[in-house]
Amino acid sequence: MEETRVPFVTETVDLQHKSEAFLAKYEEANPGGRAKVPIVEIDGLVLTESAVVVEYLAEKDGPGPFYLEDPARRAAARLMAEVHPFGDYFKFLKLRDDPEALAAAVADLTGKLEVFEAFLVKHGDAAGPFFNGEDLCFAEANLAPFLQRMVPTLKHYVDVDVRRLCEPFPRVDRLVSAVLARWTVRKTGVPEDKLIEGMDKMLARIAAQAPPP
Repeated sequence: MEETRVPFVTETVDLQHKSEAFLAKYEEANPGGRAKVPIVEIDGLVLTESAVVVEYLAEKDGPGPFYLEDPARRAAARLMAEVHPFGDYFKFLKLRDDPEALAAAVADLTGKLEVFEAFLVKHGDAAGPFFNGEDLCFAEANLAPFLQRMVPTLKHYVDVDVRRLCEPFPRVDRLVSAVLARWTVRKTGVPEDKLIEGMDKMLARIAAQAPPP
């Protein structure tokens, strides 16, 4: 299936030292909120939060493979973006010096993958690989950033291979593989070395702010 490719324009932001311009732009979008990426300025609007940005762009483009035309399928795709188990990767980093607690967290993640497998079998396209078949939809666009961070972060810091954990769950495994291989996901992702570099800075800052034992 032929894909239409559009150029991506991105601006690099040092999230450890946000500029006044960045903070002001975020304040315009979400007054009083904790300034973070993404921020998108489009059609005279300033939007933040990935799910909000994705759905705005999807609705603007109109019903189709990305923004499912059938309301029931669209609701199921929204639910997938809410129930996927790849969001809370940071808790694993807090357990890296506690092998027993880390093992329990991995077991918990495995259980959630099993539940997610059941969800995809019930609601997803049987052939896949994406939720709605061969075409990526807005649910995967919301899921992708979590996978982009969780997979390399857990492998680097706690030697937990998320891709291997997915292997016993074929529908989850096909979805994860397809999302990470998608050219748009690779194009917009942060390179692994930069991701780890940023995470090192964040962990060092958290450690410096922690009270002495």
